[in-house]
Amino acid sequence: MKRWLVAAVAVVGLTGCASPVAGRAVAGPTTSAAAGNPEVVRWVNNYCAMANYLVASAGVTLDQEASADPATAKKSVSDSLGRVVDVLDVALHDLEGLTPAPTPAADTAVEVVSEPLTRARDKFVSAKATVDGAAEMTPDVFSTVIQDMTEAVTVMQEGVEKIGVVSLPDEYRDAAEHAEECGS
Repeated sequence: MKRWLVAAVAVVGLTGCASPVAGRAVAGPTTSAAAGNPEVVRWVNNYCAMANYLVASAGVTLDQEASADPATAKKSVSDSLGRVVDVLDVALHDLEGLTPAPTPAADTAVEVVSEPLTRARDKFVSAKATVDGAAEMTPDVFSTVIQDMTEAVTVMQEGVEKIGVVSLPDEYRDAAEHAEECGS
């Protein structure tokens, strides 16, 4: 039992979202004096803000040790999974706010990133529901939770990778130079 508990807590810690995050959600309009289409600059700024939030969220670690008390450990795992779901809810909400984009190509980019993040969120929700619905944390329960979490982390990584490689029109790449959240 203790090995399963340690394994589950370790996997939750590996999700990178087990404690409050220091990122910020989508920012409002940029105040930079940008050249080009201000609507595109605002869109790119918000896209970068969402990406920054996910990156900041992935940098945190589990903030407590595994408890020997099964009820405390169960609550800790459930709370950690809840925080991961909350982070993904914010990112998906921010992505949804990016549509409709100034051009259809940007809408496609949002869809490409949203799809794996939605699948990851659903797997984390499933893992949390399994933990919350279990009377006790048996090896079978932990196995199910770890499987859902492993799949979720893999799919979430796919979504985060797509953020950096998604293809946007030249106008959007040029706008990044003028968007405060894009690090310029």
